[in-house]
Amino acid sequence: MTNTAIERRKITPNLKQMECIKTLDGSVMVLAGPGTGKTFTIIQRIKYMLEQGILPEAILCLTFSEAAANEMKIRLVKEVGTVASSVEISTYHAFCNNIISQFPVKFELVERFNVIDDLTKYSLMREIIDEYKPKYLLARDYDPYYYITPLLKAVDMIKLNRVDKEKYFEVLKDGKNWGQELNRLLIDKAEQEDLVKIGKRNHLKTTEKEIAKLEEYMDKAKEAWDIIEIYTKRMQDNNLIDFNDMINFVLNTFKTTAHGFMV
Repeated sequence: MTNTAIERRKITPNLKQMECIKTLDGSVMVLAGPGTGKTFTIIQRIKYMLEQGILPEAILCLTFSEAAANEMKIRLVKEVGTVASSVEISTYHAFCNNIISQFPVKFELVERFNVIDDLTKYSLMREIIDEYKPKYLLARDYDPYYYITPLLKAVDMIKLNRVDKEKYFEVLKDGKNWGQELNRLLIDKAEQEDLVKIGKRNHLKTTEKEIAKLEEYMDKAKEAWDIIEIYTKRMQDNNLIDFNDMINFVLNTFKTTAHGFMV
């Protein structure tokens, strides 16, 4: 078998790939491991869409990294030629940043907003901690800055998962590892105290330390939200946004005023 024949066989879509390529109505979820042809399938799907008369400007392809986006652009150009330059292939963050830059008024942002960098994030959180003077978020040596990095990671996770204040405290109150567990421990302690009183037990099995430790965790979580809330407000006051803000702003605005972006 010649090298050309081997290459041709490698790039022939299988039945499942062909199903993905030719399904243009509705959503298609592809679950596949590395090196199984996901990018190839996407490229072929875009090619098929163009062949079906869909305008390249109406096709949007988003990925997580610039490297992946650039690879897809190169491969699409090789596959369909210069028309590929009109297909929007970008990272999620770059796409959202572009939308926000074009329509800042839609997001209640001033035209001169800035994307916050890591150094500014750290400095801003340190400034807030100095003002807030946390009671629970302290290291054993009382270092007030010990939790800066965990707090910044918490900011990212909260924004990434689109958790609001109501949901956050709902988890604290009713979550399996938080409020539910604390209630279980308190009930268990009360039952054991009753057994001690009537002489059926000499000591408590549930320790005060276990309850105190969980209560401390919950106090830290509550204090963390206060600090994160101040941090978020301070970013807004200084016209700063981060990468997760970009995505959330666009998602929230598209849900309510998507047609307002048509030009």
